[in-house]
Amino acid sequence: MLPTPEDHLAIADLLARYCLTLDVDDAEGWVGLFLPDARYEVYGRSWDGHEGLRKMATNAPGGLHLGGPPVIEMTGPDRARTQRNLLFIERTSGESRSAVYEDELHRTPEGWRIAHTRCQFIVAEGLSDRPD
Repeated sequence: MLPTPEDHLAIADLLARYCLTLDVDDAEGWVGLFLPDARYEVYGRSWDGHEGLRKMATNAPGGLHLGGPPVIEMTGPDRARTQRNLLFIERTSGESRSAVYEDELHRTPEGWRIAHTRCQFIVAEGLSDRPD
């Protein structure tokens, strides 16, 4: 099921904020985009809840996150699944990594929030939990 235009805009805004809060080193703003019990899977690890997400965000290398437009599928009136691509350029080395994200989103009284994210890197063989 496709999202309404209002939901599409709200979800696209959420995912744009995902990139921008990381780019400006706003770990608290980034964590606030997730549900309190959210799960984030990357590099073969899982970061759980706001505390785990905060730890991940503050220890990750800084850089530029260029996110592609999301493909959004409504899975219920207050649930959505998205796929999006992302190019990350590390601030100090200039190295880049490309990835595909799959997200599960929930509508809350405060707006759409991320419940679960899985990041897989685009490598020569296809998608991988690790970039190399």
